[in-house]
Amino acid sequence: MSAFPITWLVSVLMTIAAYVLAWDTRVPGRSRFFLCGFLLCLVFVTVLLGMRVSLDWSWPARVQPFVAILAAPLAYIGFASLTLDRGKRWNSMLYRNGGFVAVALVGLLSPIPVSADLFILAVNCIYIVRIASLLSYSPDDFLSVPPHSTGLWRAAIYATLALIGLMVVADGLVFAISLVANDPQLLTLLTGVSGLFAGFVFVVALIGVPLILRASQRNVPARAEASDADHALMQALNEIMKDKELFRDSNLTLARLAKRLSVPARDLSGAINRTTTQNFSRFINGYRIAYAKGALLETDLPITEVMFEAGFLSKSSFNTEFRRMTGLTPSQFRIRGADG
Repeated sequence: MSAFPITWLVSVLMTIAAYVLAWDTRVPGRSRFFLCGFLLCLVFVTVLLGMRVSLDWSWPARVQPFVAILAAPLAYIGFASLTLDRGKRWNSMLYRNGGFVAVALVGLLSPIPVSADLFILAVNCIYIVRIASLLSYSPDDFLSVPPHSTGLWRAAIYATLALIGLMVVADGLVFAISLVANDPQLLTLLTGVSGLFAGFVFVVALIGVPLILRASQRNVPARAEASDADHALMQALNEIMKDKELFRDSNLTLARLAKRLSVPARDLSGAINRTTTQNFSRFINGYRIAYAKGALLETDLPITEVMFEAGFLSKSSFNTEFRRMTGLTPSQFRIRGADG
């Protein structure tokens, strides 16, 4: 009876996580929808597993594969949606992944003499690689993520890979154990050895896949010359940044800024790259540091308040960017300004 409380605890924690995420309006709606779906799938899988292991109920075994096979695709769509503009690319990704899941579900329903665990293992392994590929994206590729939150989203991707990896390990063990279930001693040995081996392989894969993907990325082409359209877009961008002071919004994203200018987010990112040789984050921080410099010299506001007013949320990132652009800390800059 010890397995049920553990799975119940996991399901409760996942339910809380899904509830918190569902009400976090800082996360784009479609990403929230699919990531909450991923967490709820894990909730159902753990509850069904508890029913199977602790209560010896047989019907959850027939339902569990259909829920488990949805989890990894939902997680991938949730994270990948942060990198896409609305429109054809989003629809194409949704159709491709939906079609793949539909084929996998049909495979589960078909009378093919293949274990359902093999279907789940295959799908999860494919999506571990696909989710890991998102780690090779640059901050500007996450169009709907504020620059300061990119690290948090990468951590969320790693955590998701860990969860799906555990599902792969569990399904692999269940399948392997089912082949030798008639020998208790061999069963015990297999459980221990397979657990250690699967854990080792999972850790290596989790660390190695992103490195391989980064190393195999195609060479970045030389920076193209800025076009007249790029310069016109940058003029409009600079005007709206000065007039509206949008940079003071700590949750400003590339997608939101592009929407204000009625252009695709990737066009705006490209224009910034080609005309300033900076990425979106550095460009926005330039405005924030300029604002902070003025506030430090012209007001008596505490440095922390200046930081928040300028659009920064982290003192470390504020100090780092300020020193990078001025060669001084904010306090040193204020003192020198007062002495001058």
